Amino acid sequence: MKKSSFGILVLTLSALAALGLAGCSSTDVVAKVANSSFKAVADASAGRVAWSDEDQAWSLSSPAGDKVSFAADFSRNNSSSGVDFDKPDVEFSFDAAPFIAAGLDIKKLPAVDGIKYELEDGRFMYHFELGADKLAAAAKASLEASFAELVRTQRARIGYHEKLDHYGIKLGGGNMLEWAKDMSKNDKDLVFVLDPAPFIAAGVDPAKIQGWAYAKVETKDDAGKAIQVDKLLRPFNLK
Repeated sequence: MKKSSFGILVLTLSALAALGLAGCSSTDVVAKVANSSFKAVADASAGRVAWSDEDQAWSLSSPAGDKVSFAADFSRNNSSSGVDFDKPDVEFSFDAAPFIAAGLDIKKLPAVDGIKYELEDGRFMYHFELGADKLAAAAKASLEASFAELVRTQRARIGYHEKLDHYGIKLGGGNMLEWAKDMSKNDKDLVFVLDPAPFIAAGVDPAKIQGWAYAKVETKDDAGKAIQVDKLLRPFNLK
């Protein structure tokens, strides 16, 4: 039976944060199963997976049209002149209407290292810069191959919570993508996680963003002390 409690989702995110998205071990089961579980999410979303020649990236869309994209090569947007944020390593894309209705003034969004915000054609987008790694050519073969290259080169960003069998990737600025290891046991198969602080600074009432949950999530500070932090959560059941 699938777990349906929203509280479990919050506990899952808390546990991922508490683990600090631990690094790899000699066997690195976390990385291996993170890849296989993400492939299952991609397979369950087969009709919503697409390749973009223009962006040189794979994308996966949620049932509601929210999108996450993974570049097939992180080095393509880096040069001696700097980073081209119009070619992000990872991108979130959402319907902008709920954010605007909740008060968003995109011009007031504060600068965050490694992130660019964009509002275009009714979409609100997060562009994430994760580094300048040259990914293997195989990353162009499929979404799961591109994701596997991200795991290989950005392993420290990946975390696993054993009790609840959930994985997550830290994208910077308190933002994450989370997914279930076993979709048959959890109805929160894919979760977009955003830091609400930039939105609040830009005039948004986070509790009024339709389709998103504004919740307290437990994590740990640098000293290992448990603290409560605010997050915006957008969960989906893919089956």
